[in-house]
Amino acid sequence: MNRFCERCERVTADGNLWCPERDCPAEEGFPVLGYGDYVGDLKVSRLLRVWRTAALYEAQRESETVLLKVAHSNDACEERLKRETNLLASLSRPALFPISFVQSFFPGRRPALPVVLPPYPVPSKRWYGEITVQGESKIYAVYRHAEGKFLSDLLLEQPQIWHYEAAWLIIALADALRPLVSRNQAHLNLQPDILLVDVDSDGHFRPLLLDLGFIVEGPELEKIGDFPRLCEPAYTAPELLSARGARAAGLTADVYSLGLLLYEVLAGKPVFDSKLLRDDQIREIAEHLRGVPPVDRPELESAGVIKILERAVAPTGRYKHALDFAQALAAVYGRAPAERRPAPSRLYVLVGVVATVLLVTVISAIYILARALTG
Repeated sequence: MNRFCERCERVTADGNLWCPERDCPAEEGFPVLGYGDYVGDLKVSRLLRVWRTAALYEAQRESETVLLKVAHSNDACEERLKRETNLLASLSRPALFPISFVQSFFPGRRPALPVVLPPYPVPSKRWYGEITVQGESKIYAVYRHAEGKFLSDLLLEQPQIWHYEAAWLIIALADALRPLVSRNQAHLNLQPDILLVDVDSDGHFRPLLLDLGFIVEGPELEKIGDFPRLCEPAYTAPELLSARGARAAGLTADVYSLGLLLYEVLAGKPVFDSKLLRDDQIREIAEHLRGVPPVDRPELESAGVIKILERAVAPTGRYKHALDFAQALAAVYGRAPAERRPAPSRLYVLVGVVATVLLVTVISAIYILARALTG
């Protein structure tokens, strides 16, 4: 398998990485698949992203393009992907036949979370797949393909987003976390690299949360022994990074991460540059940080957004959970305008059939009436 370095973003074909930078973690890079590699009946087209827990690919299954997520060979990573896939499958259960049939004729809402697909070409009780690839056992999941750009790439092209669009983006991301919040579970891995952003016909951002994080409740975080290594410290709440921390995953930890994302899209730069700083350097700075650097945008101060942001990233007194944070932003900006989505083609077929039946009925009625009058 190839090897990927998350710091240098290099991929080698022989599994060997070397970098002239003294602190580069290249030799600890993640094994990744290359173009043309197969995972069962799925053919890898390209590598999209490598995270600390899994790699995301574009793949082909016969004529269908899908997203393929493969967990790294680590018990914590594999268990995390299993939990995510099972949760997504439970959320995407179809409605009963009469309701689903009627819904199929109208434009549906754009999903905020990945739509899970069967892992095998034959029916299976499990929504995640398990297979041996090049001598290594792999846990993987298959999701419906989605268009868009990763938020990290989008911010390189457009560093400072219009503040209305930035707020709507964070509100949509918080809404995507609703299934976790309702279960009192925390994500703990929010970052720009797991957010795929598409732009609709009106120019509004429509995000898709590609990863559900660690899905833990309270003290369950203690069971993830590799959490300090698997999390992204540049977007993780400082109480979870500190060696003296209780390591209990509260929902306010996700509020902190959302606050850092909001700062990044407003200020045009991250609070911590994970490409320039080592994990230990970020942890040390984050432990003593009391807020975020100032955002030089006067319009935000007058609207009260800066105070909302400061509360989200404060050491104490944060919003209770992501939905509370979103509600505070919505009180200033409202909700993003509803997306205008095209109607399914079957709706036009149905309209055509109904119109034809009505036309035939009217013509038949006229013919019968004319015969009656002339007879």
